[in-house]
Amino acid sequence: MRPGKSTKILYTFVAVILALSILPLAAVSWKLISTGRESMRLSERAEQLRSVVLVANELRTYIGGYRHQVAGIARAFEATGGAETLLKQDESARNRRLAQFLDDDANLILLGIAPQSGRDDTELVAQWNPGKIAAEEVSRTVGEALAAVAARPDRTYVSKPRYIPSSNEFAIVVAHPLQKRDAAPGRHEAVVAVTSLEPIFNLVNVTSASGNLDHETLLRNGSRVVFLVDQQGRVLAHPDRALVYTPTDISDWGIVSKWQETISMNLSAPLAEPFEISLQGQRLSMLGSCATALIAPDVPLGVIAVINEEAAYSPVTTMIWQAVVMTLATALIAALVGFLMAYWITSPIGAVASGARAIAEGDFSRRIATRSRSEIGQLAEDFNVMAEHIQRYINDLRFAVNENRELFLGTVKALAEAIDGKDPYTRGHSERVKMYSVLMAEHMGLSQEEIEDIRVAALLHDVGKIGIEDRILKKPAALTEEEYAVMKTHPEKGAKIMAEIPQMKKYVPGMYYHHECMDGRGYPIGLKGDQIPLMARIISVADTFDAMTTNRPYQRAMPTEVAVQKIWSFAGTRYDPNVVAALESALKAGKLDEVIQGYQVALAAGKA
Repeated sequence: MRPGKSTKILYTFVAVILALSILPLAAVSWKLISTGRESMRLSERAEQLRSVVLVANELRTYIGGYRHQVAGIARAFEATGGAETLLKQDESARNRRLAQFLDDDANLILLGIAPQSGRDDTELVAQWNPGKIAAEEVSRTVGEALAAVAARPDRTYVSKPRYIPSSNEFAIVVAHPLQKRDAAPGRHEAVVAVTSLEPIFNLVNVTSASGNLDHETLLRNGSRVVFLVDQQGRVLAHPDRALVYTPTDISDWGIVSKWQETISMNLSAPLAEPFEISLQGQRLSMLGSCATALIAPDVPLGVIAVINEEAAYSPVTTMIWQAVVMTLATALIAALVGFLMAYWITSPIGAVASGARAIAEGDFSRRIATRSRSEIGQLAEDFNVMAEHIQRYINDLRFAVNENRELFLGTVKALAEAIDGKDPYTRGHSERVKMYSVLMAEHMGLSQEEIEDIRVAALLHDVGKIGIEDRILKKPAALTEEEYAVMKTHPEKGAKIMAEIPQMKKYVPGMYYHHECMDGRGYPIGLKGDQIPLMARIISVADTFDAMTTNRPYQRAMPTEVAVQKIWSFAGTRYDPNVVAALESALKAGKLDEVIQGYQVALAAGKA
């Protein structure tokens, strides 16, 4: 592992202390919170089931009481002769008799006896509360009840909850047929009662303990909401009366659709299950329960209880935050104590690690200072002894490397001078090409390693001329085609010579390709553009520049500015424009003239 990627023991130590202090606390807290949440869920589930069963029983009892009351009134009228006898009585006495029932029961909206003949004429003997039901509503309600009794004269009729516009409330119609032995065929009489469901509203309000809050607030604040729905999922009774008076279908609620599913399968057992609803675009997790109040064989009503789990379990949320705060406080204290302990224990290790890292990075003069008398202190002393030995070996090795390098470069230089010495006009050529190549490489921003490779390759670029006959090398006149063809083989000959030496292979590209041209018309193989190694492109320009700025049998030396301009004229065809630009930069910096002047001084002194 690299030093930069290592993990400090200090951090590991602190992490272990944090883990040992936080994980048990977090685990216990989570267990307690989970247990508390589940306990609250089970408790709420049981309370919901108790509530819906209680309301369902109250509703059945409430409606059942009116069924028995209406049936009792019917039997009393049967014993006294039915509606005909009642009609024969004085109107005021008759009305007082019926009104007494309404006075005794504030929830009774209407009570009467309705005779019906086959000719569909009806004479109703009834009393009703005009503040709660209008006359036209009375006729319609009684007519529907008599039609139901005519269809099933063998049982008490109980209607579905129906809305009474006059009183803005829901009511139930109960009708019981009057049995007469001398009744004409097709003629039926019945006692009809209309009773308010307002007590169910009160029962729901009490059960939900929600006051007059609206539906949305009830769901958001965690209140248990108990309400009544019919078989189609329409709300009949709810703490928020706005849902009752404006027809509201909530059959898409999970618990409501579950209740509808149970009654379709003739199941009546109460049940509870979680579900989700969407409220103003927000998803709420709910817990719901349902029970069935069968007020008549074909009139099931659903008692539903729901609660917003997240809001209802706010004590659990409080426990979670308390646990988080406690855990963070514990973590802070543990981190502080752990850091101090870890620093005291690991600071000697850090000193050893820092010293070892410095030694690994090459600073063998570094020594590890530690006052520890433990095994860590002994390890530091061993590191110091090792570093001292390594430093001695490195110094010896560095001296040997420098000595070998100087020997190598001296050998290369001697070889180049031997080649250049075969022709007095090319004396010092390889040395100058080396200097020009290095200057251009530096101006091009190449790395030091690349510059060193170019330095050696430039010195050896003409080593292949060893294999060229002197009569061709020293010929003062222009070469013939055959002689020029022989001369063009010197890059290949030099490459073959150096390729046999493994350490010299990296210099071969500069020697082999330095006569290639950018347009592909060079030799030995006709490479073009970027196919030519950069090393060879640099040596090519340096080789040409030196040939132009030194006296040759076929030309006189050009001024450096003229030579550079001449080379520019071949940029892009023979030479790389970037390399020529570097040559021009060296010219403007005065470096080229320094090389030429220095060589001339050395030549005059007899050193070149």
